[in-house]
Amino acid sequence: MKVKLSEKLLTILLILISVGTLAIRPAQEISLSPLGGSIVDNLLNLISYAILFYFLILYWKGFLYVITRGKLQFFLLAIILFSLLWSEDLGTSLTYIRGLIRIYLLAIYLAMRYSLREQMRLIACGLGTAASLSIFFSALMPGYIHKAPELAGMWSGIFGHKNELGYMMAWSAGVFLHLGLSINRYRWLMWVLCGISICLIILSRSTTSLTIILAMVLLLPFYKLLKQNNYKLQAIMSIIVLMLLISSSIFITNNAEGVVGASGKDLTFSGRSDLWEMIIAKIWERPLLGYGFYGFWTTSAASNLRATLNWASNAHNGFLELLLELGFLGFLTFAAGFIRFFVMAVTRIVSVAKKPEDYWPMQMLLIIVIVNFSEARLLTPSWNWLMYVTTSLSLTLDYERNRKNIALNKFSSPSNFSNQNVNRNEDFAS
Repeated sequence: MKVKLSEKLLTILLILISVGTLAIRPAQEISLSPLGGSIVDNLLNLISYAILFYFLILYWKGFLYVITRGKLQFFLLAIILFSLLWSEDLGTSLTYIRGLIRIYLLAIYLAMRYSLREQMRLIACGLGTAASLSIFFSALMPGYIHKAPELAGMWSGIFGHKNELGYMMAWSAGVFLHLGLSINRYRWLMWVLCGISICLIILSRSTTSLTIILAMVLLLPFYKLLKQNNYKLQAIMSIIVLMLLISSSIFITNNAEGVVGASGKDLTFSGRSDLWEMIIAKIWERPLLGYGFYGFWTTSAASNLRATLNWASNAHNGFLELLLELGFLGFLTFAAGFIRFFVMAVTRIVSVAKKPEDYWPMQMLLIIVIVNFSEARLLTPSWNWLMYVTTSLSLTLDYERNRKNIALNKFSSPSNFSNQNVNRNEDFAS
């Protein structure tokens, strides 16, 4: 699908806004507002809404088609919208739902207009810009390295906090790693930006992000084995990949205290495990529908919880946060979509993949799973959700196109055509 240059430039602008490259933030203890003040956030939001509205008017039929293809994502969004009816904090729920809808519309647009390979290059523009600006501001400008005692010396880049920098650079390093292994043109640039991203992860002291990159590299040989024609081997390797996704996440969760402690930091994971026990108890108080999207942490129940753990502002686990907000109805809907994503990602590796960049959807699941075992980023209007929904919808559309092509080729092949004629003659003769 050919996209006009003007439309592609608007798409890149949307990507830059979504990554956070245009809202440059100093370390959070210095200021919570971006460079230029809060007006910058309002202006960027206005621009993104205006561009998305323009695309929606231009391609409304395409938007409707993609929505009907991605039924599970739409059903999950519907549950979130209906959760306003039982939300404990309607104002906060409305604020974040607005951002989630914007992410959803952008995801539909990207899946509709660009292939997965084209999407990788677009997000590489955004993430590469973010990495370059983070190096520039942290190295040369005051205020972009943490000064607070517990974070002193850790780089925050343009994202305001070292965890956010490490998280975004994990995405950046992953994208440029796979592009560096896949393309010939500008390969040197891909490796330079991959190196810059890894350096920023180290300077932010984000051990989880380093673990993600290591896991990505170690999984690359497994993906090659998935392309073997032995279907039993493919099934076994698929199970191994899934188990590695889960076990590596659990390992990070259970051992982060020791691993990170070796670098001189303290993540108080013992405190998080205490928090998770209390969160699980709250989940069972409203197991079916939860407290509503972003409806828990301003309630009296949350106040009672913070009386014991005053630092708790979220579940510090994306899966528990989802259960807390939307109950088992929302969680099982997400789980169904996640499993479908996993199956389509494996299918892409087995039947489509020619270069390492085709492994990216599976590697994306690795990032999402590992990060959300220690942080609540699963269902937020953020980069995490944009990448998950966009890629899931893109894989769905690819699957639909491939199925139609197979059916068309099967119908139009000469052998089938002759067989159909024979069958017709037999029918007439009988």
